[in-house]
Amino acid sequence: MRNLILCLLFSLISLPAFSSTRVEQLLCQLDSMIQHKDEFARIKESKLVELQKKRKSVRTLEEQYWLNRMFYEEYFVYNADSAFAYVERNLNISAQLDKPEWAKEWKIKKSFMLAATGLLKEAADELKGISGYSLNSDLRTEYYGQMIYLYSHLGQYSGDGDIATSYYQLEGLYKDSIYSTIRPEDPFYLWYKGWKFMGTPHTSVVKEELRRNVDSSNLDNRIDAMNAYILSHLYKSDGQQNKFIEYLICSSIADVRMSNKDIASLEELAKVLFDMGDLDRASTYINYCLQNAQLYHNRVRVVGISAVQDDIHRAYEERNVRQQARLHLFLITVSILSVLLIILVLLIYRQMKRLSQSRLQLNETNRLLNEHVEELSQAHGQLAEVNNQLQIVNEQLKDVNGQLQESNYVKEEYIGYIFAICSNYISKLDEYRRNINRKVKANQFEEIKAMTDTPIMAQNELKEFYHNFDAIFLHIYPDFVHDFNALLRPEEQITLKEGELLNTELRIYALVRLGITDSVKIAEFLHCSAQTVYNNRLKARNKAIIPKEDFAKVVRSLGNVQC
Repeated sequence: MRNLILCLLFSLISLPAFSSTRVEQLLCQLDSMIQHKDEFARIKESKLVELQKKRKSVRTLEEQYWLNRMFYEEYFVYNADSAFAYVERNLNISAQLDKPEWAKEWKIKKSFMLAATGLLKEAADELKGISGYSLNSDLRTEYYGQMIYLYSHLGQYSGDGDIATSYYQLEGLYKDSIYSTIRPEDPFYLWYKGWKFMGTPHTSVVKEELRRNVDSSNLDNRIDAMNAYILSHLYKSDGQQNKFIEYLICSSIADVRMSNKDIASLEELAKVLFDMGDLDRASTYINYCLQNAQLYHNRVRVVGISAVQDDIHRAYEERNVRQQARLHLFLITVSILSVLLIILVLLIYRQMKRLSQSRLQLNETNRLLNEHVEELSQAHGQLAEVNNQLQIVNEQLKDVNGQLQESNYVKEEYIGYIFAICSNYISKLDEYRRNINRKVKANQFEEIKAMTDTPIMAQNELKEFYHNFDAIFLHIYPDFVHDFNALLRPEEQITLKEGELLNTELRIYALVRLGITDSVKIAEFLHCSAQTVYNNRLKARNKAIIPKEDFAKVVRSLGNVQC
C-alpha cells in the first residue's frame, strides 16, 4: 500500500510541457533512435565491411588513395583514430606521387581531425605554411571552412575573455572569405550562407531556403545535420524558440542516424532541455554525448560535457530534495485523509444500513403499489373494451339512424308519389267510366268493343308509370347512374338514350337499391317476366369490376340521398 502511494505521489510531479506538438513528436522520435543506436552502428560497420572488400581490387597507389578517401569519409566523424590513420596514408601517397595539392588537402583534413579531438594548437600548427590564396577554388573553400572550425573551437575553449573575442572575430573574417569563394553547388553552401547572413536583413530569405532543404531531406547524412543546425540558430536569432528547438532536434536525429560521434547538436539540445527543466531527457542526451566524445577522444568536448553533467547532477539533487519535501507533505496529507476516510467509511456503513432498511420498506410499498396498479390496469382494460363496444354500437346506431332517415325520406317521397298516382288513376277511371256510360246510352257498342280490345291505354299508362318512377328515384338518388357505372368495366358502362332517365337494367337495380331484391317481386312491379329480371341482373354482375357475390350488396349502398 505504501509503495502504491509513493508511485502515485511521484506521478504528480509533472514534466515540462512544450507548446509545440511537433517538438514533442520529434523528441519521442529522437528518444527511440538513441535507444536503437546499436542498430545504426551496425549499419555503419556494414558499410565499412563493404569498403574493406574493395581492397582486393586495388592495384595502384592512386586507386589506394581514392579508397582511403572513401574510408576517411566514413570514419572522420565516427572513429577519430581510424580517420587519422587514413589521413596519414594519403599524406604518404601524396608525397610518393608528388601531388602537392593532395598533400595540402590532407593537411587541412588532418587539422580538422586534430581540432575535432581537442588538439587545437596542433591543428593550428598543421595549417602553417598553407595560404588560402595559393589553393584552387574547391581547396580554398575547404581551407577557409577549417579555419572557421578551428577558431570557433579556440573561442569556445578560451572562455569569455578578450582572447575568445579575438578568435571569434577571426572566425567572422573567414566566414566572409568563404562566402566569396564557395560555389552554390557546393554541399556546404547553405551552411556557410546561413552563418554569413545570420542577424542581417537577408535572414528570412536564407532561412526559407534552408527550411525547404531540411524539410525535404531524409535527415540521414552530415550535410542534413549541419543544415538543420544552422537553420535552428537562424530561428533562435529571430526569437522563435519552438522552431529553434524543432530543427535542433532534426540535426540531432541526423547525427544519431549516421552514428556521428562528434555530435554538437545533441549536446546543445541537452543544455536547452536542462534550462527548460526536462532533466531526464537532458541527462539521457548528455550521457550519450559523453560516451561518443570519449569514444572519439574529443578532449575539449569531454570537458564541456562534464561541466553540463555536473549541473544536471546538482539539479537532480535539488529536485530530489524538493521531491522529498513534497513527499513528506503528501504523506502527512494522505495520513490525515486516511483518518477522514475511515470515519467517512463508518458513516457510510451506518447510512447504508439505514438505507437498506428503507429499501426493504420501499420494496414492500412498491409491491403493494404494483398490485394496485395491476388491478387498475385490468379495470382500465375492461373500461377500454367497454368503450370500444360502445363506440361500435354508436357507429351501428348511427348507420341505423341514417338508414331510418333515408327510409323515412324515401317513404315520404314515394307515399306522396303513390297518392298522386292513385288520385290520377281515380280521375282517369272516372273519366273512362263516364265515357263508356255515354257510349252505352248511345248504343255505340262497337266503339266500346274497340276501346277495350286494344292494349294501348295500358301501355301508355305503364310508360307513364316508368317515367314517374324514374323521375322520383333520381330525385332521391341523383348520382345513382354515375355510381352504378363506376362498378362496371369502362367498356361495359351504360349510356342512356336521349330523354331516357333509366333503362330496364338500371330500373331493376334501382329497385334493389330501394331494398327489393326478390326477382319475382321486381318482375311484378315492372310488369315483366322474372326471367327478364334475372337475365338483366346476371348481365350486370358479369360486367362488374367487383366480385359478383358482392355486387347487390354494394348497389344497396350506392348514391347519396338528396334530401
